Amino acid sequence: MRIREFNYRALVGEANPLLRYPELKEAAIAEFALKSYEDASLNDILKQAGMSKGSFYHHFGDKFGLYVALMDVIAQKKLSYFYPLMEEGLDSSDFFGVLKQVMRATTEFMLADERLHHLSNRLLAESEELRSRLYSIFGVDYYQSFKAWVHQAVQQGQIDSRYPPEFVAGLVEILLANVHKLVAAAGPEGLLQAALQVVDVIQFGISRPRRTTEEER
Repeated sequence: MRIREFNYRALVGEANPLLRYPELKEAAIAEFALKSYEDASLNDILKQAGMSKGSFYHHFGDKFGLYVALMDVIAQKKLSYFYPLMEEGLDSSDFFGVLKQVMRATTEFMLADERLHHLSNRLLAESEELRSRLYSIFGVDYYQSFKAWVHQAVQQGQIDSRYPPEFVAGLVEILLANVHKLVAAAGPEGLLQAALQVVDVIQFGISRPRRTTEEER
């Protein structure tokens, strides 16, 4: 008898079964925060959550299903900070102004739940195959959308065309994911200030402006 293929898309949204199992959600966050997807142990997660394998496989299908459900929880939390920007649309005519708004939203998300922020960043280090599978489930590749926005800014002359848009998009993604490392033991205001300074560095660089002949006199 052929086994019916599991519908991973049913794990996304309001019907996400992980919302009904807080112990499993906490155990999954703890495991995936420390280990890559491949190294994470499903047995350890289920043991920590006190959940039977039969019940788990019925609701989630397998480890990938659990990861999909967890990424959906993170995405919904993160997007709640980005909805205002998404509703207005990313204005390519003011690339650096909008980038500061993105930095502000990212900082607010990080301060609200550092664990989920850390997990969302770990996805960037996962294999291309895993990320492609996730994007096929969610139907949206936010990195590709962001890269398209960068392309528009390059075409409009806001970004030096010497730098490939893929490079710029990747650079911004890395900085967004690691802005918390630039400030040690800083409060929300210090973290936000660092995030905005990152945008200034991207826009203006860190070299000291050269003095004009008039200024030297």
